[in-house]
Amino acid sequence: MRKFFDNIITGFFVFTFGILWYFSTKYHVRSNDYSIVIHDVFGKEITMNDLRTEFKTKEVTRSYISEYQKRFPQYNFSIKLEFPEIKRKSMFRILKTYK
Repeated sequence: MRKFFDNIITGFFVFTFGILWYFSTKYHVRSNDYSIVIHDVFGKEITMNDLRTEFKTKEVTRSYISEYQKRFPQYNFSIKLEFPEIKRKSMFRILKTYK
């Protein structure tokens, strides 16, 4: 009888932590778009038509930034991440929809 209750309690906690894990990782989003932002000596953001500025991976973006800094030392380059818009439901709204 005691083993039966131990299994029920263990199952309850595994189920509870599984639900908490699901709701906490459901909205994890990574950026898929990286772009290079160019600043001049005065700190103003500028655009240069001949340079590639849109990338899909961070490593390639860093590589292009290091190359651009060698070619154009008078400008500063930085990475800009584009995150998609996410509408997060609160726990109250989630539970309300399942009633």
